[in-house]
Amino acid sequence: MPRKSSLTIADAGGETSTVAFAHGEITSVSIGGFLTDWGNLKAAIEGVIIGVLKSESVKLDDTVLSQALPTDPFAQRELKLKVNYVGDSGGDPTYVTIACPDLDALTLVGRNEVLLADGGVMAALVTAMETIMRYPGTDAETITITSAAIVGRNT
Repeated sequence: MPRKSSLTIADAGGETSTVAFAHGEITSVSIGGFLTDWGNLKAAIEGVIIGVLKSESVKLDDTVLSQALPTDPFAQRELKLKVNYVGDSGGDPTYVTIACPDLDALTLVGRNEVLLADGGVMAALVTAMETIMRYPGTDAETITITSAAIVGRNT
């Protein structure tokens, strides 16, 4: 059965946004690897946002990560990093959105497209997402990130 774990991001006004990641079942044998991969994904997300990771929800545990608010007033949940991906066996393209992107840390191409292979924080996020995520509705189908863009609230 597919699982979802999520991170909640706070913006400068204290409003929150949640991003969920589909992944396979976690067993006692795979828990160590999953937790390492999950830590890498959290670190990669922190590298691309100016918001604060407020909490996480993993099927194993619910943990408060911080009560702090971001110090940057531009950390607003209405601005998001939309990361598009496909399943490696096919299926419809889908996406996740991550609130409070750090525009200074990302390499923008054109008006709002984000360069995936920037050699920095975005490349780390792509690697972390492709390692831990599974295509929604599956336990084992890996994913490939296809593109990313900066989007507004209703996108």
